[in-house]
Amino acid sequence: MSLATKNVATVLVGSALVLALSFAFVTPAKADLLSDLQAQVQALLAQITALSGGSTPSTGAGCYAFTQTHQQGQSGGEVMWVQKFLNSHGAQIAASGAGSPGNETSYYGGLTKAAVAKWQAANGVSPAAGYWGPVTRAKVAVVCSGSVTPGVPGTPVTGNGLKVMLASDSPSSTALVQGQGIAELAKFTFSNPTGSEVSVTSLGFKRIGASTDSAIDNVYLYQGAKRITDPAGISSSSFNFNDSAGIFKIPAGGSVTVSVRADIDSAANGQQVGTQLVSVGSGATLDSSVVLPVSGAIHLVSSATIATATWGAATPTGGTFAPSTDTTVFQATLTVNNRAVWLKSIQFENRGSSKDADFQNVKLYIKGAQVGGTATLSGDKVVFDLTGSPISLATGGNEVRLVADVVGGSGETFDFQIRRGIDIMLVDSELNQPLAPAAPTAVTANTIEGVSLSVVKANTSPTSNVSVAATNVLWGKFEARGAGDNLKIEQITVDVDTTAGNGMDNVRIMFNGVQVGSTQDVGGASSETGTTFSLGSSMILTAGQVATVEVYGDAKSAAGTNYSNTNTVDVGISIAAADTEGMSSGDSVATAISEVEGNSLTISSSSITGTKASGYGDQTMVAGTNNAKIGSFTLSTGSTEGVNVSTIVLNLSTAESGTITDLMLKDSSTGAQIGTTKSSPSTANTFSTNLAMSASQTKTIDVYANIKSSAGIGTVIAELDDTTGGTGATTGQSVTIGGTDVALQTITIGSGTLTVTRDPGTPVSSNVIAGLTSVHVGKFDFAAVSSSFTIQELKVKVPADAATSVSAITLKYKNSAGVEQTVSQALTLSSGVETHATATFTGLTFYVPQNDSADIDVYVDIPTVSSGAKSGAAISVLLDANEGFKAIDGAGSQDTSLATADVSSVTTGYGTKYVKKTIPVLARLTTGYTANTVSANIGLYRFTVTADAAGSVEWRKISLTVTTSGVVTTGWTLYDVTSSAVAVNSTVANVSGTTLSIYPGTSSTDGDAEQIGASSSKTYELRANTVTGWGDAADSIAISFTEDSSAVSNLTSLTQTGNMIWSDRSANSHTTITSDWTSGYLVKDTDSDTRSCQFGTATICTP
Repeated sequence: MSLATKNVATVLVGSALVLALSFAFVTPAKADLLSDLQAQVQALLAQITALSGGSTPSTGAGCYAFTQTHQQGQSGGEVMWVQKFLNSHGAQIAASGAGSPGNETSYYGGLTKAAVAKWQAANGVSPAAGYWGPVTRAKVAVVCSGSVTPGVPGTPVTGNGLKVMLASDSPSSTALVQGQGIAELAKFTFSNPTGSEVSVTSLGFKRIGASTDSAIDNVYLYQGAKRITDPAGISSSSFNFNDSAGIFKIPAGGSVTVSVRADIDSAANGQQVGTQLVSVGSGATLDSSVVLPVSGAIHLVSSATIATATWGAATPTGGTFAPSTDTTVFQATLTVNNRAVWLKSIQFENRGSSKDADFQNVKLYIKGAQVGGTATLSGDKVVFDLTGSPISLATGGNEVRLVADVVGGSGETFDFQIRRGIDIMLVDSELNQPLAPAAPTAVTANTIEGVSLSVVKANTSPTSNVSVAATNVLWGKFEARGAGDNLKIEQITVDVDTTAGNGMDNVRIMFNGVQVGSTQDVGGASSETGTTFSLGSSMILTAGQVATVEVYGDAKSAAGTNYSNTNTVDVGISIAAADTEGMSSGDSVATAISEVEGNSLTISSSSITGTKASGYGDQTMVAGTNNAKIGSFTLSTGSTEGVNVSTIVLNLSTAESGTITDLMLKDSSTGAQIGTTKSSPSTANTFSTNLAMSASQTKTIDVYANIKSSAGIGTVIAELDDTTGGTGATTGQSVTIGGTDVALQTITIGSGTLTVTRDPGTPVSSNVIAGLTSVHVGKFDFAAVSSSFTIQELKVKVPADAATSVSAITLKYKNSAGVEQTVSQALTLSSGVETHATATFTGLTFYVPQNDSADIDVYVDIPTVSSGAKSGAAISVLLDANEGFKAIDGAGSQDTSLATADVSSVTTGYGTKYVKKTIPVLARLTTGYTANTVSANIGLYRFTVTADAAGSVEWRKISLTVTTSGVVTTGWTLYDVTSSAVAVNSTVANVSGTTLSIYPGTSSTDGDAEQIGASSSKTYELRANTVTGWGDAADSIAISFTEDSSAVSNLTSLTQTGNMIWSDRSANSHTTITSDWTSGYLVKDTDSDTRSCQFGTATICTP
């Protein structure tokens, strides 16, 4: 190949690679161009082959110039060259035999596919699917573009000296952009296994790839987001970095990774650039395992248009600034063009004479929002690394502002700059490469004024009232902050303003929790001139830091007299300018600190109040009640200090004290007794207590006593005496609830009552199958007023006709501990003339709380029909009103009358269970119809009849209601369609108004019946022989079961009159004339059973 041909080929390969590698940067909106770009790559590579005269040229390092696409199963073409390339580039096809080195074949089989996938994965080609296509060929061209073999990223080395390797995250071959800034060429990791820090003082590099020195304008070293060198130039492919103090330092046992970044020349399109590390100078010996050079990947430079960014004028410039917080030290507008960019890092450098320590809390704001956390200066630089959460900057202006607390540097200057344009890393949002903006224009340095001082009242300065005679009180808390220099405060003046105007006793100043200066009185009799505290050198404010100043003293005048209740006290501090001195500068602050006052505090005597507890109301109790709660009150302390309650006094009238015994107090929250019990209360009952209450605390105390059984009807109203109280927890001053006595709850001594009603939770009436146990029949509610009751005896009655159908009655209730109890009894019937059988219960512990209610549930066991149960028996229960009942109230009195009449479980629809040997269940079907059709001789209504597992059922009559509008139907027939369609009624169903009565056979008297076996079902379908008039708007037809609404006795099928007539076959030698036939009352699922069809513009039927 001629030199000219090679140059043309290089250009074409470069263009192809730009297209191929740009796939990684296309946005989803551009993904549809992928196939076109791949085609262009293939065409360009084909042109290379054509230019070379169809030969098999090398692209460097012995690589074939691939132009064809291959996949598994193909033969011929360039397959052999693919295998040769893989065998020599780390993806060997086989160790021996076909495909092994020297034994390459022209067949693209499974081994070749696996080797291609391995090479793709190792070289960043995605997906690594084993397909040899345009993207893979383009990557091969990059790898083979020079004679340099990149180092293996992250390969560890062994030994004891300084170790160097290509970093594990060093970039693989990427598409760079001409004119871009700080392109990352390679990353190198330096490891120090020794026990001492190693300083790297020089690094030598070489440019590699098919490029010229002019392709790269500047080269830098970065450590993370921080630029650590000034730019280096390239000469004869080489560039170096040197610093005798150390370019960077590697801690003992640690490692440092540095990046080589370069500004790409604006005319470097098509060139291939990379770098290799060729020499390392340091204070340590290079480990013997390190083999130099260590090479990074080769990168192709494209001609894409990258975004741009320009800076506006920077401020502040030439200003003078007093030390203060949140000072703007740099501000400029960054204008982004072409497309949005990502801000990934920014580095500022202070070029003024001030030092790092003169600035604290350095913050970066983008468009007014802080980003990147709070930083500090180091070596005059501050770096904000945002790579973990980059900031998107839209096209247009973006304000960038650097803010810091200026805390020192009196008389010095500051000049924060973005020293070089690339100190802000802006990455094109589509090309994913950094920009190369120019740096902002330099400004004139700004000057820091002399020392300054600020004092403010702290947010935590006290606000609460102060107790009379309190000592060592914190009156004011202040925050002092010096800036410009460490600042000594030699004197502070404390001023006290009180209602009496007599100063304060024992005042002292605390600085950051430590007393400074001496304790002394402030002011004097009728004089409250401020008093100066000499501090010497004990109060020095560190520049930029907030210090706490507190003023303590006693709640007494300078003469030691207690401040009076309701007096107010204001304490403040002031500092003269002459009493300040900068520790380095010797300067005083320019402006004195005028008096800064704390909060105005009020003197308050200790207090305690008593009130009737709102959570306990007036009560009615029965005579003889023990442990009766006859009152409840609350004690509340003031906010000034706690109270040690030592005395509680309860007053009773003479009559009241003679009505009760064993008067006691209990803590309502814990139940603990307070004081001792007064077994024989008097009119004034004093309880000695040791009740410690904190400030602003409320405690509820309950009053208990036994009410004598001889107590007549009347009331008891205890009173909390106004002498109840104690002493202040801090001051020891006496305090009582004062005012007037507090009347507690009114306790009326009367009689308790107990009532019983049927509970709404009583179960609904239903058919039940003989042989069941624990059938819930009734639920009753017992309510107690003015006393609790324990029901000990109770009689439950069942109608005599159902007596043989009940083998046992069970009660369930809860005792006084809330534990459910279960007890059962059999029924007895004393004579045949009795209307009810009775179950008598004794020894019950059914508990009904005072002024509350409790439920008792009644269950029955039903024997089988063969054991005596009667089909059709109606089981209900009653509680006997005046026989066999006994309840004991809270005072131990006995009540033997439950109510004026028996209390029944029965009400309409509830409380009755009808015994059956077995039962049927009817259910309308929603499937099997001709969809949305009304016509003759098709199923217009479908349903099933299912017999319970307890036995077979028979039916002699089923009635349905047919309602029509605009249509005439005649000749109704019910078909058994369980297996095939068989007519159930051989003559037209009886019609009465809208009701169809269907009897099996030929008539209602012919004795035929439909039988359904136990656990079996039959499916029925109702059809009309003729349907006329259907098809006009508003035509409709609706069909549903006709239900029975009341219970009936068992009769023969011919005498039974229900809309449904069925039998549980309970009679011996059952036939249609035995008396075991009943109606459809309570047969399940005969409600919500309507199927309807309407005609509007078409027929629409419900399912």
